[in-house]
Amino acid sequence: MKTQNKTLLTSLLAAVLLFSGCEHLQNPNQAEKSANKLEATPKAERKTLEVGTKPESVCRGFNGKLYVTMIGGNEPGDGAVYVIDGDKAKPFATGLNNPKGIAWVKGALITTDETKVMKINSKGKVSVLADAKDFPAEVEFLNDVAAARNREAVYVTEMSHPKRMFNPDGDREFWPLNSDHQNKLPKTGCVYKITLDGKVSVAVPSGDRRMPGPNGVTVTGPKEKPFLAMADFFTGNLIAYEDEKMRFIAKNLLRGADAIEFGNGVIYVSSWTQGKVISYNRKEKKSTTVIEGLTSAADFFFDRKANQLIIPDMLEGKLHFVPLVN
Repeated sequence: MKTQNKTLLTSLLAAVLLFSGCEHLQNPNQAEKSANKLEATPKAERKTLEVGTKPESVCRGFNGKLYVTMIGGNEPGDGAVYVIDGDKAKPFATGLNNPKGIAWVKGALITTDETKVMKINSKGKVSVLADAKDFPAEVEFLNDVAAARNREAVYVTEMSHPKRMFNPDGDREFWPLNSDHQNKLPKTGCVYKITLDGKVSVAVPSGDRRMPGPNGVTVTGPKEKPFLAMADFFTGNLIAYEDEKMRFIAKNLLRGADAIEFGNGVIYVSSWTQGKVISYNRKEKKSTTVIEGLTSAADFFFDRKANQLIIPDMLEGKLHFVPLVN
């Protein structure tokens, strides 16, 4: 493993939070720049870092460091959030069950944990931001987290339980599209908005066949008129929700879709089942492969400053740092 070269830059003020798998923001709010001091961002180089059991999602947080949700094993309370310190991953917040998406908002890390949304302060103390009973409908599988542009709320996907989406006789094999099995999916997938004082509301309603199980979510679009974009796990659809209307961005693009992030004319999407990340050219409607051959490409962090993706391979316990060519 190569050691990352460190270049000393003038101290940058924190919360110039990169559009990423953590924040999912394209136009960060400048008001929080003075919150913390960021570490210098070195030039990206391809490397792999072993971090532990089942890393799921990555973001930048306190002091500009990378934070990773770790699902852990099968025991209650063995989930955690780790911080990347140099080339080492260390426990930062413990006692979680199955933490998944993570975002940095208003001086705190926000992560989903099964049917709860948790808030983590700078000391690693965990508290409940929203419990299952706070949601307007039953939740089964809260997944990704994206920050609102004003960083006063987060968006959280309710994917519904993925076990219904798979053939139990296969190895991570989805039921076919347009099959009776798809028709029987509950269509409870949706997106919630949660304010930092724990108020929950519906941001994207459930019930649409195009989005039975949203996994990734991001905030995109013009500064004056942002909208939400989702990657659906079962169908592979990329969906936009704007002006209370849902529309296709791309149909059946990548089944097993996990993270979704918008770049310059392209959309980056990972597939947990296919172990790859693609770049989808929105104008040409064509895809190219960024990386493949992973076991389970999960919720990556789009590091715009260093022009790289930081991709968890969940089942292998690794983070892959992949420089982008464009």
